[in-house]
Amino acid sequence: MAVNYLSPHPSNPLEVGSSDVFNKAYKAQLGIGAEVHSDRLSEFVGGYASDSDDPLREIPKMEEYQSHIADVTGFKVSEMQQDTRYIDLDEGLSDDELQEGYGQDDTPRAARTRRAMRYVLEDEEDGGEEMDEVEEEEGEGEGGEVHKENDEEHDDLDVHPTSDDIDCFALDESEEEATLKLKPIDEQLEIQHEIQDFKNAVPMLGDDYKLIDRLGTGTFSSVYKAIDLRYHEWDNSPWLGHHPPASSAHYQSVPKPPGSRVFVAIKRIYVTSGPERIKNELLLMELCRGCRHVSQLITAFRHEDQVAIVMPYHRNEDFREYFMELPMPGIKEYFRCLLRALRDIHARHIIHRDVKPANFLFDPRTGQGSLCDFGLAQRFDSKAPAHGACLHITMSKDDAHGKYRTKSEYNSDWVRSQQVAARKKSKTRSEFVGYPDKDQRVPMKANRAGTRGFRAPEVLFKCGQQNGAVDIWSAGIILLFFLTRKFPLFQANDDIEALMELATILGKTVMEKVATLHCRIFSSNVPSIQSEVTWKTFAEKLNPELYNTPAPNPKFYPYTLPSQKAKLVLETEAENSLAGRIESPPAPEPSTSKSKASSSKSESSPAPSWDAAAVYKKDVAHALDLLEKLLHPESVKRITPEEALKHPFLAERGAREKKYKGDNGFFPHPFGNGVCGDMHFVDPVTDQPGVIRGGDDALDDGWEETRRLVLAGEGLAIGNDPCEFHKDYDAENKMWLS
Repeated sequence: MAVNYLSPHPSNPLEVGSSDVFNKAYKAQLGIGAEVHSDRLSEFVGGYASDSDDPLREIPKMEEYQSHIADVTGFKVSEMQQDTRYIDLDEGLSDDELQEGYGQDDTPRAARTRRAMRYVLEDEEDGGEEMDEVEEEEGEGEGGEVHKENDEEHDDLDVHPTSDDIDCFALDESEEEATLKLKPIDEQLEIQHEIQDFKNAVPMLGDDYKLIDRLGTGTFSSVYKAIDLRYHEWDNSPWLGHHPPASSAHYQSVPKPPGSRVFVAIKRIYVTSGPERIKNELLLMELCRGCRHVSQLITAFRHEDQVAIVMPYHRNEDFREYFMELPMPGIKEYFRCLLRALRDIHARHIIHRDVKPANFLFDPRTGQGSLCDFGLAQRFDSKAPAHGACLHITMSKDDAHGKYRTKSEYNSDWVRSQQVAARKKSKTRSEFVGYPDKDQRVPMKANRAGTRGFRAPEVLFKCGQQNGAVDIWSAGIILLFFLTRKFPLFQANDDIEALMELATILGKTVMEKVATLHCRIFSSNVPSIQSEVTWKTFAEKLNPELYNTPAPNPKFYPYTLPSQKAKLVLETEAENSLAGRIESPPAPEPSTSKSKASSSKSESSPAPSWDAAAVYKKDVAHALDLLEKLLHPESVKRITPEEALKHPFLAERGAREKKYKGDNGFFPHPFGNGVCGDMHFVDPVTDQPGVIRGGDDALDDGWEETRRLVLAGEGLAIGNDPCEFHKDYDAENKMWLS
């Protein structure tokens, strides 16, 4: 069992000097060179071993690479080189909180770094010449003509990463199959023993899958990487979906080429899990088939008391490896993926309840993410509890997070009297504050599932009418990690401590109002919780360098894209940021050295049409505004996923927005909705979905409608387009096209 070394003190335990063994032994490893790395990598890196351990200096042909970065970003990289301060973010962190997700890579940090360098090297060698040719062609002509050509490209090019951008977007099959060998010997033996035990417990497993590594382990399950031996023999379209090429989730729908090795993640659920929990997880995952950026259910099977769930394998990195360095476009893509996933599952009346970095598998090289682990998920409960009903309704078609009840629906005088009584208790001495040992009141029952530090105020107040707003709060906590560059932030041991952590930020008055909304009272005589601190101020205090423009990091999205593609992403994001209506607050003036580095331009490439520092400060202002909306303490006022995707921080403008009408053009409607929704049905006996089809009647040369059942994930209309079964159906005129 993992041991929790975290101190209960609210200060961040991760702000310590580096104790990373890899950093200390780095120069020694480079000196050995040929023994640790390939000959080719040793040849490139060896020259930099004596004077630097900066990853930017390990890249071959540095002048050429710096020109590439300068052309993409407008920065002159050589002037922005700074010594990187490595911090061991694993020290003192509990494994229980972060190893439940199946995608967290167990590969040692040194091995992951070597893998990252290999991707950079391959990108330079394979795509360098083509990139230069594209840049030379576009450099010709006058400035006005170039801008016109770029505008036309916005109509055709997708600014999101797609499955065919560059080779690093596809898995390196030999490397993925050999990840177990990169781990320590004792861990290899442990994993091999677990794999053999799993195969013995489920004999039919070896016929279809080859288990090769362990991806993660948790309280109720373990997840293993495997090769699907019979992928090409089955029809995979129900779980692949039909996301259009311009969608950020199109990579989910791309079938693997014939003859390729296909990796999957197999979740082994322990016998300690209750049958209802297992059934609930499988049913909800089946309902989420076709959702964007959600781990898809391929199949599941049971042998005696053993249950296994098969899902696609999604390459990702540990959140602690990139959250401090991920560029702003990468942060935006992270939340676009996450909020699209939440929008899709909330539209199906599903709450995830455990949104956290470990359960969102994000690849910082490609900008692709996938929401996983539905073990705590549940359907919305529209019924009000018998006791302690809240002063809000749970949800409606027009109010996704509910709304306040009118005063005629509850006794406002009684509510006011309870508020007055609570404030009187707050003024008494400490010996009179607390709760009775033998409380005679009716106990409040509510779902309190989730991970500490990510639970919303309504969960802590035991609200009986929770909805998707609890997931939005968790997403806001993740954004807070990115902005403060600190993780974790909240580490309370129980609900009372968690409420006090929030009270020190939100203030006593706000906490009283939130408690009243959920028909509860909040009283405390702690003097330090009287005043409110905005989330913006909180983030600025924890990160004094919040507004300082960072140097481009070649390891992360979008700088891993081809040169022209990366330039398009950056220019589009700059256009989106500068078009926002939020006024940028006055930011602290950066130091002279950083200011010069930020404003430096590449001598070998034309200056960009936007100022990187101004764009970054605007992005931070937008991010802080979104943070306030994601972490609104009152659930009924918290922003919805659909609204968040339209926020200036995440909104996509220009030709793409006009052509696809923003995110709505790629939204997969729940089964039975969309333009062809009236041609769908659910069988009253089997509860299986079905569709109505039109066809020729061979007997009388007429046109008749037929009914057929479909599998979960089939028959989903996307945006304003009909599903795959009704491409020949005119929904507006309610007729079939011949």
